[in-house]
Amino acid sequence: MRQLFETSAIFRIEYELIINIQNFREKTGWSQRVLSSKMGLAETFVGKCESLDQPEKYNLRHLGILKKVFAFKSLDDFFPDGIPKDEQIIIRYKKVPKKKADGSDSKLMDNVVVEIVVVDGETKAEVNKENKR
Repeated sequence: MRQLFETSAIFRIEYELIINIQNFREKTGWSQRVLSSKMGLAETFVGKCESLDQPEKYNLRHLGILKKVFAFKSLDDFFPDGIPKDEQIIIRYKKVPKKKADGSDSKLMDNVVVEIVVVDGETKAEVNKENKR
């Protein structure tokens, strides 16, 4: 069995934003590098935001840029299913090899979500401190 990894606590809205932007990006046919370029940021930025094992995440400044890039009328457009509950979650995931065009395993890895756990706490720092004990 493959080793399971888990994120630090994040708010569900952060995770949903990442997933929704990834879906919008894929629907337009853009790679992570293309979206990073359209945002005027380092070409690896979007890839880091979409990776569960990287600390980089979208912030308020990025939302304004992404709104223009995707030609959204409102910030609500980032959440077509409604704004998620303001709860903290920890995501458990495993790493699996990406597939090459010929179907064989690549050396590059994908993160596959296994479980999302809702955690209690007022702040991310509080939850993450509890988890380290």
